[in-house]
Amino acid sequence: MAQPIIADLVIRNIGELLTMKGVDDPVVAPTAGDLGIVKRGEVAVKDRKILYVGLKDGGSYIVGPQTMIIDAENKVVCPGFVDSHTHAIFAGTREDEFLMRQQGKSYAEIQAAGGGIVKTVRATRMASEEKLRDAVKRNIFKLSRYGSTTAEIKSGYGLNTEEEIKLLRVIKEVALETDILIVPTLLGAHVVPPEYVVRRHKYVELVARDMVPMVHENHLAIFVDVFVDESAFTIEEARDILKAARDHDMPRKLHADEMADDHGAELAAEMGCVSADHLVWTSERGMKALAKEGVVATLMPGTVLSLGSMKFADARAFIEHGVPVALATDYNPGTCMCPNMLLIMALGCLHMKMTAEEVLVAATINGAAAVNRGMQTGSLREGKDADLLVLDIDTYKEIPYRFGENFVRYVVAGGGVIKAPKVFKKKYFQES
Repeated sequence: MAQPIIADLVIRNIGELLTMKGVDDPVVAPTAGDLGIVKRGEVAVKDRKILYVGLKDGGSYIVGPQTMIIDAENKVVCPGFVDSHTHAIFAGTREDEFLMRQQGKSYAEIQAAGGGIVKTVRATRMASEEKLRDAVKRNIFKLSRYGSTTAEIKSGYGLNTEEEIKLLRVIKEVALETDILIVPTLLGAHVVPPEYVVRRHKYVELVARDMVPMVHENHLAIFVDVFVDESAFTIEEARDILKAARDHDMPRKLHADEMADDHGAELAAEMGCVSADHLVWTSERGMKALAKEGVVATLMPGTVLSLGSMKFADARAFIEHGVPVALATDYNPGTCMCPNMLLIMALGCLHMKMTAEEVLVAATINGAAAVNRGMQTGSLREGKDADLLVLDIDTYKEIPYRFGENFVRYVVAGGGVIKAPKVFKKKYFQES
């Protein structure tokens, strides 16, 4: 008879355990039944993986002298959040532009005046790898404080081969040092850098023929992304870059329809993108195209709020057309300096009319699907990564209700407890 396994970590006395039914695939139009709620549940962890998830006393594991015990005190436990769209590696800040927008300046006007993305590019190019490494570590820490246990991080503030490679190399190095699951993305096609404005076709060629092959060869990124916008890249330019990514078997993403209906959603469907992101102005035709090809719609209401707009992506229409919806922060120095997935979920309810069940699924399993990590994280099932949260609330329905409050009590990422109350740290980590 096999010996019982000694758990590394056990979470007990869970009032409401949200397993998302342990699914790997994105969910369209989720209801309470899709949350896989277990009352009086328990979770056990071994070797960074979930060993048991289910009813109290239902597992065959045992507790040893080195087993960490978390008492959830009848509160909520759920999968860690998957922030599937961030720009978390950069130097400098742009708070002046935030104030300019309050004075009526548009995004395009600020960019034309030398601000916007190119301002961050200048600062980031000047930053050393050590400074960038410290910055991305701080940003990951901020994301994790609000419950993100997975974060996609884009390059995009280098805008030449050497600098983009530098950013991706730093992301890769930091990813090896943290329990947070990091998914790196090449965004060499963020905007056309100033030195290529009068010969932009050469920059498109540089991204497609130089950056993409080099990044692929050196295993520096999982995804390739392009920003389609009047101030960035055209549909035709984006198609060329995405084709290069496809030719190198690299999954694709697309910034689409953020400032206008640029038919980016249709291109994302055509090119087999895993996700299309922003989608504020997407047409019904674009929604149908995404649904047909199974593309995840990643919506980011924090960016809309930060830009001072009231035109939010039509989450209800996406869901009604059969498109799986994910939510993300779009954490970046220019248009959304917000690492708080709890707030993003609340905005999904308040401004995009999503239900509490829909925002939970959007922040977990659908977010995982948006970064091709549904088999690994995003729901709670034996064998998946031990990425989960203990929330200091009595029911998941309080998440949008208590907007602005950080009620994440414990964060477990990759089986490691990375956020906990001081009393727990003192008991298990000998902290004074």
